[in-house]
Amino acid sequence: MDFSLLYQNNFKMFLPEIFLATSIFILTIHGSFSVSSRHLGFPLLTRSFSKLTILTLLLTYFLSENNSINFMLTYQNTFIFDLLTSYVKEIVLISTIFSLFIFEDSLIRNQINNFEYFILILCAILGLLFLASAYDFLSLYLAIEMQSLCLYVLAASKKNSSFSMDAGIKYFILGSFSSALLLFGISFIYGCTGTTNFENLSILLAETNDSNLFLNSIIEKALLCVGAAFLFKIAAAPFHMWSPDVYEGAPTSSTIIFAIIPKIVLFSIFLRLFQSTFFIFEDTLIFFLIIFSIASVIIGSFVALRQKRIKRLLAYSSISHVGYLLLAFASNSLEATQALFFYLVIYMLTSLSIWSLVLSLNTTKNIQKSKTLVDLSSIAALNPILGFSGMIAFFSLAGVPPLVGFFAKMQIFINALGSSLFFASFIAILSSVISSYYYIRLIKTIYFEKNDDSFFIFPVSKACSLTIGLSTFFLLYLFINPYLLVLVTQKMALCLF
Repeated sequence: MDFSLLYQNNFKMFLPEIFLATSIFILTIHGSFSVSSRHLGFPLLTRSFSKLTILTLLLTYFLSENNSINFMLTYQNTFIFDLLTSYVKEIVLISTIFSLFIFEDSLIRNQINNFEYFILILCAILGLLFLASAYDFLSLYLAIEMQSLCLYVLAASKKNSSFSMDAGIKYFILGSFSSALLLFGISFIYGCTGTTNFENLSILLAETNDSNLFLNSIIEKALLCVGAAFLFKIAAAPFHMWSPDVYEGAPTSSTIIFAIIPKIVLFSIFLRLFQSTFFIFEDTLIFFLIIFSIASVIIGSFVALRQKRIKRLLAYSSISHVGYLLLAFASNSLEATQALFFYLVIYMLTSLSIWSLVLSLNTTKNIQKSKTLVDLSSIAALNPILGFSGMIAFFSLAGVPPLVGFFAKMQIFINALGSSLFFASFIAILSSVISSYYYIRLIKTIYFEKNDDSFFIFPVSKACSLTIGLSTFFLLYLFINPYLLVLVTQKMALCLF
């Protein structure tokens, strides 16, 4: 027997992660020797490391795209590989590449010259890739902690800013509390069942009956702890307290990472956990998801009306969109899950355009300050194309046709009504109308408000221009022809049913 072939498929399955981990090790050694080299003149490595990080993620994407394995459980069933994990990993890698692409100039202006910043981003992405494949509570917890610890440091990465340090400390303390909740729930589940594996748990729980009321009640309480930890990670109300402060205090480059990348991975593992493993508790789960969905859309819509700072407004906007996603989750059907993934992809695409716009608002007064709504004024007069792209992105978030954001939101509401969630759908639709007010207010500021003291010091970077152009094109095109994205998200949803 050739033992060298025993774990060949395991190696193929984790080839993207192995390559990424090896690249992190090599880049760390390269950066450590370079920045301390007297011969090289102690260089700043921001631009070179940005390009090396993008290249590393691009090669990781190609390895993930060309993986020939369609389905596999490995390492004592602690990891799973299927179409859902494959697509989620590819979406994460693509969105990270574009995020790095747009905020390179912002890092230089904010004097974030540490090569460790890029190493932390790569480590966070590695944790998210492992999390997407997690099929056991142990692998799930370790992957969550790996990416969370990196994000805590990224939030506090601007050393000369007390706001950044404050954001990092708040994020760390509240994140530690959510991790404790997660471990508390996992310990109860393990104590009741003797296993932490998703497949074993689904088999054990499928054989339980009404006579095991005590066991079921304990597991339900444990699931509430696990669910609360996940709701904290996705910033759903009332577990959203960290989100506005961390968005505001962290450097804009770190905020982009928090806002765009982790949500699709967290929702995918959340769906796999509760729809494939703990499906017998779906009634209790749906009840709580409806409550959190309603709370998220109300708080996200109403509190955003009072915000004057762009990053805090986008944080509350994100909370309201999480409410719509939870509404799709509560609908608990194949079509609703497909709508959830479709909405997530469109939200990430729109967020890339909006954050590129935010990075382009460089005036004489706000280079070292947090940007406010006033900074949006006069954009249409100074740069009509940038103003038009911002209008398209905000209208898409509001769900205005003929943009794909309307199609994504309509899918969620149709599926929610089809699952008889009439009251939650009514609240969500009303909140969507209210949230449209502050999106329209942003467009009004872009086109009709004047600010004679403000002008662009730097031209819009090529990276931001390219990202905004591509995002605007797809927001229009996918409304006309969404079938490819619908097919991809449908394949992702089928993996859970």
